[in-house]
Amino acid sequence: MKKIITILLVMALAMTLAAPALAAGQEETVVTIYTTNDVHGVVQGGEDDEIIGMAQAAAIAASTENALLVDAGDATQGASFATVTQGADVIAVMNAAGYAVMAAGNHDFDYGKDRLLQNAAVAEFPILSANAMDGDEPLLQPSAVVETAGKRIGFIGLTTTDTATSTNPALLGSITFEDEVEAAKEQIAALEPDTDAIVLVCHMGDNGAAVDCTSAQLLDALDEEELAAVTALVDGHSHTVEDTAYTERGANIPIVQTGTLFTRMGVIQLTFGPDGVSAEGSVMEHADAMAFPLTEAGEEAAAKVTETLEEITAGQETILGEVLCTSETPLWGGYIYYDYAEPRIAETGYGDFVTDAFAAAAKIFAQEQKLDMPIVAIENGGGVSATLPVGEVTRGDVLNAFNHGNMVEVLAVTPAELYTALEAGLTMTGQDETGLLLRERVSGSFMQASGFAYSFDPAGEAGEKVTAVVLDDGTALDREDSETKLLLVTNSYVASGFPEEDKLGELGGEDMIVEDYLLAQTAEGTEPLVYPTVQGRITIDNDQSPDTYEVAVPVSVAETKEAAADMELHLRIDDGEYEAISTDGEGLIHVTVTKGPHTLYLEESADGVPVYVNNYSGSGTVTVEPGYYSLAFAVAGEE
Repeated sequence: MKKIITILLVMALAMTLAAPALAAGQEETVVTIYTTNDVHGVVQGGEDDEIIGMAQAAAIAASTENALLVDAGDATQGASFATVTQGADVIAVMNAAGYAVMAAGNHDFDYGKDRLLQNAAVAEFPILSANAMDGDEPLLQPSAVVETAGKRIGFIGLTTTDTATSTNPALLGSITFEDEVEAAKEQIAALEPDTDAIVLVCHMGDNGAAVDCTSAQLLDALDEEELAAVTALVDGHSHTVEDTAYTERGANIPIVQTGTLFTRMGVIQLTFGPDGVSAEGSVMEHADAMAFPLTEAGEEAAAKVTETLEEITAGQETILGEVLCTSETPLWGGYIYYDYAEPRIAETGYGDFVTDAFAAAAKIFAQEQKLDMPIVAIENGGGVSATLPVGEVTRGDVLNAFNHGNMVEVLAVTPAELYTALEAGLTMTGQDETGLLLRERVSGSFMQASGFAYSFDPAGEAGEKVTAVVLDDGTALDREDSETKLLLVTNSYVASGFPEEDKLGELGGEDMIVEDYLLAQTAEGTEPLVYPTVQGRITIDNDQSPDTYEVAVPVSVAETKEAAADMELHLRIDDGEYEAISTDGEGLIHVTVTKGPHTLYLEESADGVPVYVNNYSGSGTVTVEPGYYSLAFAVAGEE
């Protein structure tokens, strides 16, 4: 019954959205703006994977009278679908979906200026950024006016100034980012006299700890007249769900952001009447989007996008679908649980693996160049964007994790420089009683390591948190040593933070270095990969966490998604043996593990997907919200 009621409510909403604008002489005209943000190349959706996808988004827009599709950035980078053509295929799908405008997000710059401009040139909609500059000139179109239902709607694109450091500076070249507020003020002044509404499309977000200016702070900085000219704000970047209204100084400006990876869509309704324009915003959940009643025009729009996707996917399949090997253990990376990007706060298996890959490549380089110095490797946690799965591993899986277009570079650095690089990612401010690392923000600069181990005190003073750095041969490095030389290998994003004179050479694309090492570790794919969850390379000095902690892992029946209550199962922790365990009446497995990260395997798992827990990050211990990977086991139901 609940499902029927939900569908009826969605149908009622659809009829409201699809209602034609009132004819000339009548009082109101409604324009609906459907929004997406931070889809990161995830464009194909469906019922089972909780992804709406561009075909359904296009269908919803086409089924609604006077509707526009708008994206707030980070569409062209992320999943392998995007990476394999550096965003071009995503633009092709967005063209088919009929997007009206898009703001440039920080990761849309990841492939460099030339590729961004190429993508903008083939886009059948403007890609906007009012504050991205190439010298004294705007890099992209700052704003655009879209006319629909006889109304002129101005869109202003704004990109967070933190793009200067959150994408690879070496790829930005001459691009700079001006103050978002000043850019917005200039464009509002230019658009206001000749538009019926102004919508800010901001890749800025609501996390003030991660950006210098949030979308709400932008509105705070506008004067009375400028604020009155803004009708709505489409947001992105922070991967959060924003469904609120800015109401300071008498304003009522909806702010909408939909999280990430196309699990939701934003809805902003602009109502034009004799007294001006008003706006209401909301966020449409996956279930409501998939149940949205489609018109014939909507079905045709979906078919057009689906046809485009099928053509592109067929072309990519040979490249991305090639099976490289199998893996018996996952390499954890990226967002495993909602809001916890593990490599940005703790050592992970993938962090160990990729730095080992770098070190192996650097060893060959050192032999060829006859260099005799210790080899150390680091990878910023933000560079490990996904988990390498259990089971078959494809080239697409590797591209999903290393999707920033980075190269691998070799440098000669001193211990003092290595200490400085390690300090950059330590934003922790201590621990709570469970051992959870407290932090001002989760830093993409937290370093994974190979060739050495390091320890840090989370409660230490900023810039002095690293307590020890020890090479694999036992040599302790001195924080003040500016003479000894180390052969450091890292990605080009991290390398851009070192002096140019440190750089010795380039080894190739990051994804290819990792792929070559993966094949080497599996005898060219003939043997399965087995790799530990962590190897103790990064440790906490003055660790306040208890020796053990308990997690409660949900278990559901795959077919029905209902809790698998009072079921006898078998669980394995890391590389241990399977042991009998039972779920409780709520379908939870209660497990006590030693402090730190662990991988849990269920012998009866329907999909073979393991679960990751870590008290230091809170993964599996402080949230049961659906995340980016898996936080629950699924088992087959009884036949």
